[in-house]
Amino acid sequence: MTEYDVSDDVTAIVEDADLPRRLREEVYSTLEEREVTLEEANEIVEATVAQYKETRVDPLDPVGTVSAQSIGEPGTQMSLDARERVLVRRRDETKVAEISTIVDDIIESDTTRHIDDHEVALAPDDLEVLSLNDDETVAWKPVEEVSRHQSPEELLEIELESGRTIRATKSHSFVTRQANDVVPIRGDSLAPGDWLPVIGEFTADGRKSVDTTQYLPASEYWFTSALTDGGTAELYPVQGTVGLPEQFPLDDLTGFFVGAWLAEGSSTDRHTNISNTEPPFQNRIREFAERFDFTVNEYESSRGFATGYEIRLNGKVLSEFLDSSCRDENGDKIVPEFAFGAPEEFVKGLLGGYFSGDGNVAKNAVRAASTSYRLTFGIGLLLARIGIYARFGENKDTKTLRIPKKFAPRFAKRVGMVGKRERQLAELVADVDSDGPDIADQIPNFGDSLKNAAMDAGIPSRQVHSAHKRQRIGRNRLSRLVEEIDARTDDQPGALDALERAVDGDVVWERIESIETVEPDHEYVYDFSVAGLETFTTAQGVVTHNTMNTFHYAGVAEIDVTQGLPRLIELVDARKEPDTPMMTVYLEDEYAESRERAHEVVWKIESTKILQLGDVSTNVADMVVQVSLNEETLRERWPTVEDPVEVAERIADTIESTLGVETTQQGLAIQFGPEQPSYRDLLQLVEELRDITFKGIEDITRVVIRKDETDRGEEFVLFTEGSEFGDVLDIEGVDASRTTCNNIHEIYRELGVEAAREALINETMNTLEEQGLDDVNIRHLMLVADIMTNEGTIESIGRHGISGSKDSVLARAAFEVTVSHLLDAAIHGEVDDLDGVTENVIVGKPIKLVEDAETAEVFVANALAPAAVYNVTISENDDRVAYVEVDDADRGAAIGDGGENIDAARLLAKRHFDVDDVELA
Repeated sequence: MTEYDVSDDVTAIVEDADLPRRLREEVYSTLEEREVTLEEANEIVEATVAQYKETRVDPLDPVGTVSAQSIGEPGTQMSLDARERVLVRRRDETKVAEISTIVDDIIESDTTRHIDDHEVALAPDDLEVLSLNDDETVAWKPVEEVSRHQSPEELLEIELESGRTIRATKSHSFVTRQANDVVPIRGDSLAPGDWLPVIGEFTADGRKSVDTTQYLPASEYWFTSALTDGGTAELYPVQGTVGLPEQFPLDDLTGFFVGAWLAEGSSTDRHTNISNTEPPFQNRIREFAERFDFTVNEYESSRGFATGYEIRLNGKVLSEFLDSSCRDENGDKIVPEFAFGAPEEFVKGLLGGYFSGDGNVAKNAVRAASTSYRLTFGIGLLLARIGIYARFGENKDTKTLRIPKKFAPRFAKRVGMVGKRERQLAELVADVDSDGPDIADQIPNFGDSLKNAAMDAGIPSRQVHSAHKRQRIGRNRLSRLVEEIDARTDDQPGALDALERAVDGDVVWERIESIETVEPDHEYVYDFSVAGLETFTTAQGVVTHNTMNTFHYAGVAEIDVTQGLPRLIELVDARKEPDTPMMTVYLEDEYAESRERAHEVVWKIESTKILQLGDVSTNVADMVVQVSLNEETLRERWPTVEDPVEVAERIADTIESTLGVETTQQGLAIQFGPEQPSYRDLLQLVEELRDITFKGIEDITRVVIRKDETDRGEEFVLFTEGSEFGDVLDIEGVDASRTTCNNIHEIYRELGVEAAREALINETMNTLEEQGLDDVNIRHLMLVADIMTNEGTIESIGRHGISGSKDSVLARAAFEVTVSHLLDAAIHGEVDDLDGVTENVIVGKPIKLVEDAETAEVFVANALAPAAVYNVTISENDDRVAYVEVDDADRGAAIGDGGENIDAARLLAKRHFDVDDVELA
């Protein structure tokens, strides 16, 4: 019989289970609460036993090693295949290159460090990648670090329905769409039918010209820039008279010519040929030749059953420039690197020239094909510069590109074609049904948001039932529904924001067609660490999740939080300041329910500087600084003050007290200057003025407010850039019981060591889960947190903390700087007593562990081993105390050096059996 209200049959099932007593008690409690049937009870017990056995640590298992491997190995084996091409930007040059080339060059030219089996190096300050935000827009973000490690035995090759592919390790993280959120997911968790994002549209503000000198050898060309001072610089072949500008302009005409050459061109060492029979096409080639003073020969040619027409532009310089910039190492044509970051007019011109030459208009698409796979994928990526999505296929040895009919109107408006293809394109556009099915561009996995928003707007459920059930809907259809919902509702439904973000997103979501395992063909695999956001983009436009560095805070625009490997390092190193400090601030009562009241708290937290309040100017003639405050901003940030002039007076007083100057304030205008006329002092006052915090907390630069679903229902939650935990807890309206931050030391100072320990566990577990490593047993993290907080303070794991202060020589040597530790110990004659796990593993001896037990009495006896324990009695008064009888000769062993053994027994007994104290009788 038990104290729980369950049947005898259920009791028999639980008692027969191979579970410790504390787990049996939890099972009894669950079964009583749920009132389950006998069959259901048996299933619950069997599942509990299976989970318990899977996670149980057996005696003599090296728990420290297992902990390190459980946390470290999955998190450090996430990378792309060496041959994967990625889109990067450096300074103002955008290019596509193999990730191995980029990373190898950085590692070989810079100082590297080793983290597990990774070689890691800092990236150049100006290296950027195209990254996906959580609101499904894309932006250029800096790369902070690069890494490489040995290739595993197998890689995953994922092919999307559009024909795009990507190769990565099984543990590499991708992103997918779940319940309107962009979330990371491991590669080995993906399956055919899952959704991945590809770039639909992006911008790149690059150079308006390209430096031709980087493509043509100085030994064969001479440059007028080296001979003249001023004027247009050109380059000419040695002993040649036909040249090009050293800075080749990137505009519509030059773009058309490059596109035409990619489609219909060829070159020899003396001239460049363009073959096309369309007069409008030919006229644009002649216009290009005239602009750059190329002589032209034209003639008809016979090719099989058709007569062709060729225009030859004479001159070595043009043919060699095109061959150097528009062909790869195998001689195949490619989109030149400078095109991806070129001005939009050049991009449109290039696409117009290419499709006018090599494209065709079919019944439901605009098509093109090439034997050069890189050229076809490059054209596809270039189409994304103007918001046009393409799909790919194969026909024998040819790679085909297809622009779906939906995008034909945009293609016609922004690119267009010349000749008869222009008429065919116009006919295709006229046939597009803007209200028809949108198969090519679907928004997936939006949860209940569409159904709920439609319900709030009074839209019949039958109109959205099919989309809700299938969890996918065309972007055009969703856009119309969003507009209708917005028009029908006075208060915008909470779900509508997420749907609007989906409609306005810069990516197209594609289903996975197939996933295969392949062998790597390179020694290493590679990865980027992207600042602020968590993704970067391959040359085929596939967005992949970087696994090393930062995580864009879920659903909050531009609140960046360091995650991944750097965040783990921050935690175990017990860094005083995180790289990206932030707080999650929960609110009380009406502050959590009303956006207006929540904003009152926002302005008390977010630092308010002068440039946020109005305009600052200097009057050099009168030697004064003039501040013109914005009335609307003052009312917004001081909502409880009725008169903005009163706020202006406060600001003037703050300036006086901080800068030590006299101010003149009239209405919303403030004026002040240096005591003695001095231009330098005037500028110094302006600089000091910018640093003054007029309201809020100085170190908190931004606060984002968002309505979140919490345990208490929907409420407004604040997310901050910067952290001042103690100050925020004192602000009216802040719920101090739930508010937290990512600075462990702030939590320790304000709430104590137990709160810091809990925060360490939660932060570490959250970091791993964000990287798709949610199968790590939390007990490993608890072990680490216990060690770091055992002395009542927060200590780092490294050689400057716990590992470096260990008494054991071997334990210190096993962590870092092995030779130094061993040499120093030998010089000073240190002795290792082999008391810990690591040192016993090193010398091959069994390690000391506490054997688990089903009762508190047996567990306490085991914890005091090797002392001989006669009896353990548990008092059941207000405090549960274990009284232990030991052999007199073993009292010293039970207590241990400095009380080490009995203190450990107390800690473990409290944690596992809720025993408040252990005393020797």
